[in-house]
Amino acid sequence: MIIISNEFRKDLQDSYSPLDIAIDKVGIIGLRKKIDIVRGNYKYSFYPKISALISLPAKQRGIHMSRTSETIEEVINEVIFKPTPTIEVVADRIIKKLLKKHKYTLKVHVELEGDIVIQVRETEKNNVQKSYYIKTVANGIKQDNGEVKYKYFIGVSAVGLTVCPCSMEMSREFVEDFVKARKDIKIPENDLKNLLNILPVSSHNQRAKGTITVEIDDVDTNSIDIIDLINVIENSMSGKISSVLKRPEEAELVRVAHLKPLFAEDAVREMAKNFIKKDFLNLKDEFRVKFEITSFESIHSYDVFAELNTTIGELKKTLKI
Repeated sequence: MIIISNEFRKDLQDSYSPLDIAIDKVGIIGLRKKIDIVRGNYKYSFYPKISALISLPAKQRGIHMSRTSETIEEVINEVIFKPTPTIEVVADRIIKKLLKKHKYTLKVHVELEGDIVIQVRETEKNNVQKSYYIKTVANGIKQDNGEVKYKYFIGVSAVGLTVCPCSMEMSREFVEDFVKARKDIKIPENDLKNLLNILPVSSHNQRAKGTITVEIDDVDTNSIDIIDLINVIENSMSGKISSVLKRPEEAELVRVAHLKPLFAEDAVREMAKNFIKKDFLNLKDEFRVKFEITSFESIHSYDVFAELNTTIGELKKTLKI
């Protein structure tokens, strides 16, 4: 009878590397999981791809990969029994466990990205499920004194409707000139201008994706509700995209959107203004924040992109808040 021991004699990962070169990131990527987030009175499901990467010293041949996958499984199982209020708390738990299990590493990088599904009230009559893309990044860097400096980035994307101001203005000028040229219509100029400000005037419109990414350094004190970020994005568009629209609701959406025509540049500035007005608690002036708009153009063969990358302090100073 041959007995095989489960104790292996060599740990090749701990052996010396044949090439004395440090590696910046090594680990696992694209691990799919389901996480339930519970915050206040609502709960939503998150289906992220998880990446967990660490730095590797020059003299060490490899990382202990199973420790990384075990860490993720442990944190996910913890969330099942102890629900988390935010996505970044999950990333924080993973990054801190990785630092304990990989004592040789100096840097840890964790990403969770995917869709959340939440129940929203689109109209007075409709409750529907909507999905939003979110991404959380967590970095931990070990200092010379052994302390770890943490940094987190929270990103959310939502889709809205934008109406082109330029096209609307050209349509308004065309209607004004056309009415004035008609011999059978006599409308005083002031009355005509008032009518053009009241009546709907055509323009092209398109879906636009807005994204906000915020930097924080403490998941306990720098609390951000991603639902609040979603509301900032959606309220910064000409109108809100809806899953179910009856004809009166469709007519109302188009009418309201045309009362607030926005360039992509306008929408980015609106997001920045509405973010600061939201007054998120305990966000430091030195934290960076990035606002992005991708406009999926309806009458052009290209899409339009705009970005504002700044700090919270600089934005407050610009807005005089």
